[in-house]
Amino acid sequence: MIKTKKEKIALFFNSDRGISVYKSLSKKYELDIFLSKKNLKTNVKQFLKKRKSKFKIIKKINLDLIEKIKNKNYFLLISAGFPLIFPKKILEIYKNKVINLHAGPLPKYRGGSPLNWQIINGEKKISISIIRMSKELDQGPIYSEKSFKLKNVDTIKTVHKKVNSLFPLMINQVILKIRKKIEPKIQKNNFIKNYPQRSKKDGFIDWNKMDAIATYNFVRALTKPYPGAFYFDNKIKIKTLFNCKISKKNPKLNPGQIFFSNGQKFIKCKKYSIKII
Repeated sequence: MIKTKKEKIALFFNSDRGISVYKSLSKKYELDIFLSKKNLKTNVKQFLKKRKSKFKIIKKINLDLIEKIKNKNYFLLISAGFPLIFPKKILEIYKNKVINLHAGPLPKYRGGSPLNWQIINGEKKISISIIRMSKELDQGPIYSEKSFKLKNVDTIKTVHKKVNSLFPLMINQVILKIRKKIEPKIQKNNFIKNYPQRSKKDGFIDWNKMDAIATYNFVRALTKPYPGAFYFDNKIKIKTLFNCKISKKNPKLNPGQIFFSNGQKFIKCKKYSIKII
């Protein structure tokens, strides 16, 4: 019996999202793995080594790498939470064969940290997309979109887990569409702005601007595995906040002022308060 040669896919990632996609595709396809040195999670390397899968860690997509990719004749190139921008040359070589797993609805959440921003902005549902990559950031046509309800108990950690379970299902559906030559839909022209990639310094809680609901959303969007939100205790010591609850307590105190009730610690917000857990 002649063994059918597997099609080749280049998979670019550096976090759990890529691991979930790897698990879904590795039995059907020959995968070439490219990891970004930037923000590379330790568990990713451990996972691949345990699977005895070869991988290449890269700082940037340079001309030498482009030439190697060009000669591989990949069926698809997939970016799954990969932090590096793909050069135009790759998009020209693999025309219509480079797809991106974007953790936000488009065009509303173009840019970085879309999951964090959706929670911070108080969205009622979390949406994600798979697009054909274009020369303009996050502006390519959409192959697939999925949404799920953001529950009050959800944090960025639980949201990541749900998203990482959805993307493998979506990517297999997208591959079927590509085989059937089903064209992705053009993004609606109602784009507002590009969201910036969030960093640790963006976690400061401004009590004067944020009510209890906004503060709660801010904290749960930045909790573990991220560095957490932070505030100044007595204007001196930095306190990191990973968890809190909304409280209807609304004492006549200045925003940011700490108070205690029944042995529990609270902080006054612009409106109402949060209880520190």
